[in-house]
Amino acid sequence: MGSRLAVAGILFALAGCATTAPTPTATATPGDGQTASPPPMTSSVPVVIDPSLLDHLPAQVDGLDVMRRPESDAAAAADPVVTEFGEGIVTGLAIDPASGDFAYATLVRLRPDVFTADLYRSWRDSFDEGACSQAGGVVRTAVTEISGREVHIDSCEGGVRTYHAWLESSRVLVSVSSLGERRLGERLVGALRD
Repeated sequence: MGSRLAVAGILFALAGCATTAPTPTATATPGDGQTASPPPMTSSVPVVIDPSLLDHLPAQVDGLDVMRRPESDAAAAADPVVTEFGEGIVTGLAIDPASGDFAYATLVRLRPDVFTADLYRSWRDSFDEGACSQAGGVVRTAVTEISGREVHIDSCEGGVRTYHAWLESSRVLVSVSSLGERRLGERLVGALRD
């Protein structure tokens, strides 16, 4: 019962914040011999909640339905990184109520020509910070190939794992947090469609 309560707490935290990234700021001030960073780019077009982004995920993972999470879509759409660089967003969840195993996915379609390695790294770091804040912080990182796609995997102290993939053709960032022996996050990422 205690592990299910812990999972419920993690899910609640995830629903409240897809990422917790601060808006980029300058690291140097003018006059100290360095150039200040330019102000962050802002979009004049609001980010839309786009359920069609779930088409990149399988309908089921290990026999569990992947369900849209409307209650977390709005919070994710308000995230500073998403509002700065995104066009559309949606969240989804597959959960085994008996064991508490879950995979929680956030999909963000970026605006054209904004993807960079730095943006991707910043997105992963901020997502992991949010996902692992309730699970003891990030303790291990790795990059591997799953189903022919490069995937960044981070492990939290409390057993939560995060998976990140870039679907280049569709301009979609996919980030998944997952917990449990069924490895639902790994299975979900392995079945992504670009």
